[in-house]
Amino acid sequence: MTEDSPSLRRTGYTLVIGDDGEDRAWVMAALRWAHMEAAAATEAELLQHPDWVPPWLVILDDVAGGDARREAQARIKVHPALKGVPLLILSFEADIDSYSGAITKGAAAYLVKPVGAEELTTAARKLSDWLGAGDESEKRRRLRRPLLMKIDVDIRARRMRIPGELLDASGTGCRIEVKEELYPGEMVRVILHGPDDSSHVALGAEVRWHRASPEGGHEAGLRFTGTTALLAGKLLGFASTGTT
Repeated sequence: MTEDSPSLRRTGYTLVIGDDGEDRAWVMAALRWAHMEAAAATEAELLQHPDWVPPWLVILDDVAGGDARREAQARIKVHPALKGVPLLILSFEADIDSYSGAITKGAAAYLVKPVGAEELTTAARKLSDWLGAGDESEKRRRLRRPLLMKIDVDIRARRMRIPGELLDASGTGCRIEVKEELYPGEMVRVILHGPDDSSHVALGAEVRWHRASPEGGHEAGLRFTGTTALLAGKLLGFASTGTT
């Protein structure tokens, strides 16, 4: 049995779904380069096995785009073995509608091809860790969903804006990673990015907690505030996915 066999059954691995070809082969090679366990299958092969042992991450390698990608995402979402498993989509479509549509329908990350091996594997590791972090992850899964998205954080009192990344979110708050320390009680604005740049959509939030991250940055938990708290659930996928 080869490592990328669709018959592979083990947890703690990444499942790459896509047509057998150069694109899927590159994704598999990038994951192996990063010493990540991986298996590959076409969607048809996946759908033939409802008892597939859940991986920690699913990567949909999209080459068709448009309705075909949206329909594939919907089918993957309801596969009995993949419910609750983070989904990373790779697509050539760089428009904001494709990006936001995938996110609001439950994708945990959306990367535009061509993507570098380091960017891909960094995202894959973060999403895999979300399911593999033990009891803390189990508790988060009941309330949140993983969601990797570039953001800017506007710190009102200090009149500064810093880049960062959304890590996971719920209908009421989110967890972010930034280079600058945030202080509990600070009021901030979280400005969401699209595939290329800022979407200029801002969500008001209050910093609830802070801790230094292992990579040398800072993690913070935020609670959405004001009228944007209602908007956040829709933008981040909870209104359509029923996560909360």
